[in-house]
Amino acid sequence: MTQPAVPAPLNKRWRYHFLGIGGVGMSALAQVLHRRGYRISGSDIHDSESLRALSSAGIGVCVGHSAAALLEADAVVYTSAVPAAHPIWADVTRLGLPRFHRAQALGALSRGQRAAAVTGTHGKTTTSACLAFTLRQAGCDPTALIGGHVPQLDGANFTVGDGPWMVLEADESDGSFLQFAPDALLITNIEDDHLEHHGTQEKLQAAFADFAALLPPHGPLVACRDDVQATRLATAHGGRVISYGRHAQADVRVEPLPRRAQGADLQRVVLHHAGGRYETALRIPGLHNAVNLAGVFALATAIGLPPLDALAGLQAFQGVARRQQFIGQRGGLRIFDDYAHHPTEIRATLAAFAAATGGPITVVFQPHLYSRTARLAGEFAEALRPAARVIVTDVYAAREAPQPGVSGRLIVERLAGHPSAEFAASWREASERLLRDPPRGVLLTMGAGDITNMGPYLLRAMGRVLEPRHE
Repeated sequence: MTQPAVPAPLNKRWRYHFLGIGGVGMSALAQVLHRRGYRISGSDIHDSESLRALSSAGIGVCVGHSAAALLEADAVVYTSAVPAAHPIWADVTRLGLPRFHRAQALGALSRGQRAAAVTGTHGKTTTSACLAFTLRQAGCDPTALIGGHVPQLDGANFTVGDGPWMVLEADESDGSFLQFAPDALLITNIEDDHLEHHGTQEKLQAAFADFAALLPPHGPLVACRDDVQATRLATAHGGRVISYGRHAQADVRVEPLPRRAQGADLQRVVLHHAGGRYETALRIPGLHNAVNLAGVFALATAIGLPPLDALAGLQAFQGVARRQQFIGQRGGLRIFDDYAHHPTEIRATLAAFAAATGGPITVVFQPHLYSRTARLAGEFAEALRPAARVIVTDVYAAREAPQPGVSGRLIVERLAGHPSAEFAASWREASERLLRDPPRGVLLTMGAGDITNMGPYLLRAMGRVLEPRHE
């Protein structure tokens, strides 16, 4: 393994200009650095609620990347979403500004605390949010940077504390997590994703193994025993390993309990750990989430939290925005929004709603990335097939250029034989169809792009908006 270079220490005399500051990871880092006394500014190509929140916090932001915004900067922090071909890089070079990837800046920041990193193909945000909330609930006062907004962390995607631990959601998509120095690590799962960067599944697995190798000798590696690749990595790791999941040999084993009467908690489970039996009722749906929270229990107890304190955090945790989030209700239709953008996530979310509601489910899915859509169109179709009605929109491009012949139609074509599957060019077009032919039961908007705007748009168009809450 090639050891990554230790990031240069951050300098409080410098002004750091963030390119793409409105992104969820960038905005969290900017806020934490700002509150730690660093001089921060930033720009993004679109106006957003994130930009307005940053501005309200006293951070100078602007819409559009321009040379003028760089004139007072001493260095640039960027994200992989800013393409190498963007003209702003010519200005950065002309001005002679050092440039740091977000992960380098975050790695430098994390070296001032003990870092508990959460990574994996699925479940990172819910797991890291629950870990941060559990530590805060127990009085540990952590700092945390999360890939989603968390109602119980004051509605933000970060929290700044004085305690020794920093919770990091570690992104494997571009390998940048190798810039971190984890003291404890949780791996939820390792699946075929982000191959547009890694190239092959073998190289992706090697990146996770390299990340685990950065742990200090006694740093705990917590891995899901239900996942083949995570278990294989843990077996080869050679250090301190703790497993969790439904598997009979998991160190923290999840046992589902029968659901109680209608209206009771969404799910009840028992956690078996070190000879103890801990029964709990969870506020977020889905057995996959029960397993994620068991991972939190495993890591929290591994770093010294008493089991009952860890259990109290799990019981009180209410989830993350855009993770099975209740948006509102119009008559007999309840609308939820979910970030799922991989077949495994879609399957898990649909299974959770089917178990919890029993009624018809309509899904509007916005694919994310052309490369992922082309590679997994058939798997997306099979994951969506259990829904009573499916509308697939065109691809949300994010950081990729369009690929000829690749659109949401690929998924619809593979849904042949489904009683109600169709393509819509955009979520707005899908909204107009649903307004003409309203479904009943549950409507799920799914995807990692701007489809999150669809639920509120529909409620306004239907003439009734209810206050959002989590279920």
